[in-house]
Amino acid sequence: MTLAEAPTLVDRRTRVWAHRQIAYFATAALLVLPCVWLPDIQASDLGSHLYNAWLSNRAAAGELPGLYLVPQYTNVLFDILLSWLLKSFGAVAAERIGVIAAVEIFFWGCFALVSAVRGRAAWARAPMLVLLTFGAVFRMGFFNFYISVGICCLAIALIWSGVRRWLAIPLLLVAATAHFLPCLWAALAIAYVLTARRLSPAQRWWLLTGGLIAIGGLAALIAARLPSVWVHGVRIESFFGADQVLTFGAKYNILAAALLCWFVIFLVRRLESDDRPWADPVFHLWILLGAATILLPDTIWMPWYTGGLAYIGLRLSLLSAILLCAAVARVASKPVETAGLTLLLVIFLSFSYVDERQLNHVEQEMSDAIATLPPSARVISAVKDSRLYIPALEHVAARLCIGRCFDFADYEPTTAQFRLRARPGNSFTLTELSDIDNLEHHQLAFRGAPVAVYRLSYCPNQPKICVDRLSAGQQVVKEDIPQNQSLRLMGSRRGPTKTSASVPQLMTNKIGQPAGR
Repeated sequence: MTLAEAPTLVDRRTRVWAHRQIAYFATAALLVLPCVWLPDIQASDLGSHLYNAWLSNRAAAGELPGLYLVPQYTNVLFDILLSWLLKSFGAVAAERIGVIAAVEIFFWGCFALVSAVRGRAAWARAPMLVLLTFGAVFRMGFFNFYISVGICCLAIALIWSGVRRWLAIPLLLVAATAHFLPCLWAALAIAYVLTARRLSPAQRWWLLTGGLIAIGGLAALIAARLPSVWVHGVRIESFFGADQVLTFGAKYNILAAALLCWFVIFLVRRLESDDRPWADPVFHLWILLGAATILLPDTIWMPWYTGGLAYIGLRLSLLSAILLCAAVARVASKPVETAGLTLLLVIFLSFSYVDERQLNHVEQEMSDAIATLPPSARVISAVKDSRLYIPALEHVAARLCIGRCFDFADYEPTTAQFRLRARPGNSFTLTELSDIDNLEHHQLAFRGAPVAVYRLSYCPNQPKICVDRLSAGQQVVKEDIPQNQSLRLMGSRRGPTKTSASVPQLMTNKIGQPAGR
């Protein structure tokens, strides 16, 4: 290289570095957009997380007799973050900051894993990862699990690339405070990768076979020893993770079918481009995750929880989709494929915006109804829309009650899965998980309360939310918004994969208690 060529090389490297920075900042900005484009973020359990963070702050200050906090070291990270944000900001700002942080952690953790497997930045898979970022797990509001997945993906990426491996340990410890399930998955995945690298390609088949046998044995053990719930049928869409785009209605089936086709196309091309693709540990991890989505139950009742760990299939489906993105990361994308994936993402986000806007309208109607109640009123929402794939209206009242009222059907304190707990006889929430399950899936025989409790329901003769006071012995049933006043998210509810553990809908094994989250 001559002295004259040196400045040109430096300029070229500077331009490349600048373009990379622009790509990162543009992607980060795109991820923020769905978190701010409407007044309220529609993610089912988000309202409950925010409301219980507000309750936790008040309970810690001794303002809510009968509610108290317990030391807990998992399933708490997002809730602690919201509690801290609520002390410094309002509920709206706390919600947005918390969700934006969760979204960025999830996406960049997944991007790091896919890029580590590919060997360089995997921008061609970014549209797929954005789809997963705002998919079903996000819309369900499982933010502790969601954050834990992002951190665990980063830990696996460090192990895979061999860069600063020691950081994986503190990352997994932090992730464990969010949710233990992704940490268990990450620890097993790391152990599998390290073991596979010590074996020859021919010997890795034995490792995969042993993993499949272990998953089958675990499923049999759970069936024999723990109350659990399985769903019917083989969930191919969960095996590939395509069900992550099924959120608000039947029109998303088209997007799920398109995403499944893309996954299959990339998978076939990956198999054709490599003489020994199945010796790759990332393929093994994907196969094992896919087997787990099919063989393991959808809900398990742990002995240390009152409520069950539910939606396991949906959670594993997300992990399966991430691993599949990593497995096909080395497949070169044609321009038409990149354009097609980008178009799919634009359509998905457009659908999400329209549907979220309709949900915001319903939430505003509920807010207007709550405004007619006396301060600190106790409320139970009996509004639902079963045309939705996820229970998007389940915890709307909880978010609206912050600073105004109390959600008497708040499920978190009764499950023993969260740090906020409730004593029997308190005046702020139901304490029997069976009552909450009956309200969600059957009908609740209201037993009365030491204070007045009001019901929010859709008015039969006019398009608005009505309020009435409940009396002891009154039956409370969640009713659909009328068809002509619905969110117009056409189609019927999916199969039981996206429902909680309702006995009439699912194949059961020793069901004793309703499911939590």
